Amino acid sequence: MNMKIFLCASFSLLLWSGMVLAEEQKTIPSKLIEDTPVTRLQSATEEMIAGLDENKLKQFYVIESSYRTIRAVEDVQMSVGRAIASCSKANADSAQSYNDRYAVWKDAVRPVLNKGRDKLDKMVLLQSFTQPSQVRNYLKMFDAAVIYRNQGIKAVPIQDKGECDKLLLNMNDTQDNLIKLLSDTLALDQPLQTTQEE
Repeated sequence: MNMKIFLCASFSLLLWSGMVLAEEQKTIPSKLIEDTPVTRLQSATEEMIAGLDENKLKQFYVIESSYRTIRAVEDVQMSVGRAIASCSKANADSAQSYNDRYAVWKDAVRPVLNKGRDKLDKMVLLQSFTQPSQVRNYLKMFDAAVIYRNQGIKAVPIQDKGECDKLLLNMNDTQDNLIKLLSDTLALDQPLQTTQEE
């Protein structure tokens, strides 16, 4: 399997899981819905946004979207790390080049992730729709839902030298794309807006 396709697919899964969940909720009678971290997150979302005005609803969705993006990038980073470890173990002669390239990749992505986390923390503190602790609890529920969903995905480590070399080449694109995605989604080049625009 092409690693680039796998990374894009796993990334899309996280980014769109909320929409898929909403569709699932529409088609299953409420009495038959199993109590899982995913359904608990859906209920918490409905409770959190109930009665919010347009400005507060926008605050919620900006925080939720920002967190979803950060989690997706972290998930991709872990997947790449596992792939590099697998490739290094199966191809000892190339292990050093795999690990060196991954270190450069992480060093490029990490500062942007940290900046994103810092901005998200400020958004959580400055939002006006509930207590910051409630938002943090909600984001923990989001983590639990992601972990629960990921349990159903069987990861197959890559070991073929050709695939591992492709992964190395694709790291240039994924590095730039993830940094751009984080910067654009979290508006990292713009100051945090604390008042509603007129």
